[in-house]
Amino acid sequence: MIDNKMEELFDTILNSKEYEEYKKIGDILKKDSSINGLINEIKSLQQEATFLEYNNDPKYKELDRIIDDKVKELNSKPVYQEYLHKMEEFNDIISSSSLMLEQYVNEKI
Repeated sequence: MIDNKMEELFDTILNSKEYEEYKKIGDILKKDSSINGLINEIKSLQQEATFLEYNNDPKYKELDRIIDDKVKELNSKPVYQEYLHKMEEFNDIISSSSLMLEQYVNEKI
């Protein structure tokens, strides 16, 4: 019985307008080579900066500045901003659902 209700909850979330919009914009992002290239470049620079900092190489500070510039460039892209907005909306639903479930269980126990 509990499994069925949990499955219903997950189905409701996955069929929500917010999840559909989040998934749709995520699919659009996956097809945008300029954004994906920028994301991959940022990840690579972050790994290199982490390695340099771990090894006490002050060159990591320059990489951090480059990373900041790349992140600003990424955040300036409207489709990426929309993705972040939709992700935040969906995360709010997940958090709210989790909180409601927790409150319900606490009230019943």
